[in-house]
Amino acid sequence: MLSEILEKHLREIQAQSVPKPVQAPTFAAPTTGFWAPSDKQVKYFKALVEGKQLTPEQRAQLMSGLAVLDCRSITSSIQWLVGLPWTPPRPARPNVVSNTNVGKIQEGRYAIAHPADQTLHFYEVRKPVEGKWAGFVFMSELSGENHIPMKDRVARDVVYAEIAKDVTGSLKLYGQKIGRCGHCSKQLTDEVSREFGIGPVCRKALGL
Repeated sequence: MLSEILEKHLREIQAQSVPKPVQAPTFAAPTTGFWAPSDKQVKYFKALVEGKQLTPEQRAQLMSGLAVLDCRSITSSIQWLVGLPWTPPRPARPNVVSNTNVGKIQEGRYAIAHPADQTLHFYEVRKPVEGKWAGFVFMSELSGENHIPMKDRVARDVVYAEIAKDVTGSLKLYGQKIGRCGHCSKQLTDEVSREFGIGPVCRKALGL
């Protein structure tokens, strides 16, 4: 009975279309004297099943068949899986702010009373000019030392639109509340800068 299950399992695997398959493993029915696979073998088998180019059905079949594999048959399965190509990694997707107000807002840190609850929230907008992300715009919410990427486009655009209503005012408010320049994030050390929320060098650069 167990031999029939393994043979059926092998036929189902072979019937599936797998990119560039090598010769499929020959499963041997467990017999008295063959011991269970080691924890290391099982872990490696699972990693291969998850990482190789297989269909969801093939993965399910392989994982369900794991319960009846002994050390010899799991070795054959591993050898077969090793010959398959790995699933290509998904490209990193930047947390890009996409909004018609993007041109109004320069790189910096901002504070706004969020329209949802009118409580004060702090944000950072980054606009890289070099490297692979040049030309993209990124937004994160600031909470203590944490920079939390804003992944929800609708929530992000609400904040972006609110900042755009008064870009300079939002920069100033950040500096006034945090004690760091809203434009460059350097600590504000003189009274005028703390009151203004933006340091003298950045005020000159921004034409303020």
